[in-house]
Amino acid sequence: MGRNQFHHRGGNRGGGRPSNRHRGAGGHHSSFKHRGGGGGQHRSSTPRGGKFSFGNGRQQQPPKTREPVAVSNVKEDQVFITEYVTEGEGFLGILKSRFSDFQVNEIDCDGKEAILTDEKAPTPPESEEQSNEESEKELVQLISQENVDKIRKIADSKGKCNDIVVVDVTEMSKEDRGKIHNSAKSIFGKAIVGSTVTKNDKKLITFAAFNKFQQVDRREKWMWPHRFTHFLLYKENEDTIQATSQLAELLKCSPSAFAYAGTKDRRAKTTQWVSMKMYHPSKIVAAAAKIRQLTVGNFCFKPEQLKLGQLQGNRFRIALRQVSAEETVIRKSLESFQEKGFINYFGLQRFGNSATVPTYKVGLEILKSCWQEAVNLILKPRENDHWYMKACREEYQKTRDPRSALDKLSPKNKSIEKQVLSWLVDHKNDFKGALQRIPRNVRLLYCHSYQSLIWNRVASKRLKELGYQLIPGDLVYVDKTVSAELPIEDAPIELQDNPPEEDSEESSETSVFKNLVKPLTEADIASGQYTLFDVVLPLPGHDITYPANECGKWYEDMMAEDGLSSEKLKSKIKKESLGGAYRKMVIKPQNLSWKLTTYADPSDILILSDLEKLKGVKEPEPKEDASNKALILDFQLPSSSYATMALREILKADTSAMHQRSLEQVQSTKGADEPPAESTPEEQPIESDTTDKNDKPTEDAPAVQDEPEKETSHESTTKDDGSPTNADESPQEEEPAVKKPKLDQ
Repeated sequence: MGRNQFHHRGGNRGGGRPSNRHRGAGGHHSSFKHRGGGGGQHRSSTPRGGKFSFGNGRQQQPPKTREPVAVSNVKEDQVFITEYVTEGEGFLGILKSRFSDFQVNEIDCDGKEAILTDEKAPTPPESEEQSNEESEKELVQLISQENVDKIRKIADSKGKCNDIVVVDVTEMSKEDRGKIHNSAKSIFGKAIVGSTVTKNDKKLITFAAFNKFQQVDRREKWMWPHRFTHFLLYKENEDTIQATSQLAELLKCSPSAFAYAGTKDRRAKTTQWVSMKMYHPSKIVAAAAKIRQLTVGNFCFKPEQLKLGQLQGNRFRIALRQVSAEETVIRKSLESFQEKGFINYFGLQRFGNSATVPTYKVGLEILKSCWQEAVNLILKPRENDHWYMKACREEYQKTRDPRSALDKLSPKNKSIEKQVLSWLVDHKNDFKGALQRIPRNVRLLYCHSYQSLIWNRVASKRLKELGYQLIPGDLVYVDKTVSAELPIEDAPIELQDNPPEEDSEESSETSVFKNLVKPLTEADIASGQYTLFDVVLPLPGHDITYPANECGKWYEDMMAEDGLSSEKLKSKIKKESLGGAYRKMVIKPQNLSWKLTTYADPSDILILSDLEKLKGVKEPEPKEDASNKALILDFQLPSSSYATMALREILKADTSAMHQRSLEQVQSTKGADEPPAESTPEEQPIESDTTDKNDKPTEDAPAVQDEPEKETSHESTTKDDGSPTNADESPQEEEPAVKKPKLDQ
């Protein structure tokens, strides 16, 4: 796991938390897909008889009604999100009533915002073809006239010659070997087939006559200026992992072929940079055209691929609907937010979508090496399970028989649970091995969730008990230019049959990480050089500096309550050790602006997306006689900060999906004197097939994410960075701005 790097995937912990959808109901044909952790998919169909068949003889009764999207029921106080920077009264506002109310644009390392302005694939550069005479001259220089004559003899025989010309190229560079292949193709075309092989530690190029029964090298010559294709990915109501998995399926490549700086929210419209190695833009455009929620564009070519964390932050444009407060109250709250910022809590999406089994509980058992307990938690039934996972988990809970639990899932299911159960079927009681079948980055997300819990708990205690001022022993960066955080390992999640890792002793290293920070002295505080915005709190680890005041002891005390210590976070497997990280305690937003507007219908679009602007859609204007009021916010946050936590400070309200749903339902149904307090949200139906095409992944895997957004201004203006938001909120019916044909089933 190396150093903790917190880059939120979007979204959900972070790209957004993936969701699973079951389409269709009753006795009609229906289908659903389940992608576990961004990989594979699960499809099945229901015949008219009403039994749900997995194609292997097993039948299972489908639910009688359409299955709702799983909504996170983790609450803020459960993960120690309890404090506010100021004590203002706040006001009512509904977050993410529609996914178009939350829009995110990535900001790269140069401060440039990712905005989709061009959907077209660039025109390929013209090939500088050599004449046959020039090609032959070059080929003779590389492999000798004798070999060229032998190859010509094979080409002229029109398949009647079975000779093979072998050229030893062991001492040649890769560039020269490429010239040999290109020159031979230029001279002899498809009449001969060249191949590079290794034999007895020697590298050879062989030439033989074309044989239609043999595999041919179909690689195209790369004519673009650099090896890596960079492009903007615009997506609607999809997380980054899902989006790239769908593109990978159409491009017939692995999801790991896509590189990006961080994942973005699912329940949002987002734009971010993505890179691929030597993929032609026309093919990427053609694949994206088949996925209605995705658009690609702004292609360019660079010598390096994108890496996680290569961004300054995100711009957020957010619409809060059904705002009821007076403008003076709103202005006061926003001015306070602009001046004093917000507590940089890890948001709810960091902890999964189940209050019964939050991801930090699984992470704790993994860190304690309690393998069986961790597996039991992953397979424990929970209140918001989908029907097929509910059957699987309940069977395991009742019988502890991995085979019978596995039989409840489709053979094509690629979920985390399927990976664990499959291993236990073949390796009885090998719970450690079962956990190692889970992709490493997913396992780390469980552990990072536990670190995040401790961070939230310490931050709340620090501010509640010691106040909002600097105190001796607080940590600050020695170099103020150091970025607030290193990005979390956020590679695409792939569920593959990787063999369990072997334990290997960690090599001893002299770490400089502890020296990145220093404790403040009384003199430092008196100098006025530092403010609360400079203070960092560590995420617990074995290679970290803790505050030189009572906060430092809190870390060890809290971990001791759970049977852990800093040293126990060091693993024999180096990549799974938790070194720790530093995170700013309080964040100030940048480039904050806002405006109030009115709208008549709940489905009115309040913020235009990149794609809508590109299509020339007119900017929405306030409706004169409308009674509904909305607040449009536009600000920037650093890549590791959660926009939901920023909004929490503004609203002084719970930002959990369940609470927001409850508020929305109360507001939409209450009478004039109806109190908005004790509302229990009902399960809403999933999006229709016209809104979302491909169903989504993972049951238990923690979500990851990295949020962004921004918009216009009405009265007040301010500034700052961007981050993640809640991806576990269920969508309402909403059509994307531009419809595309569905992906072929």
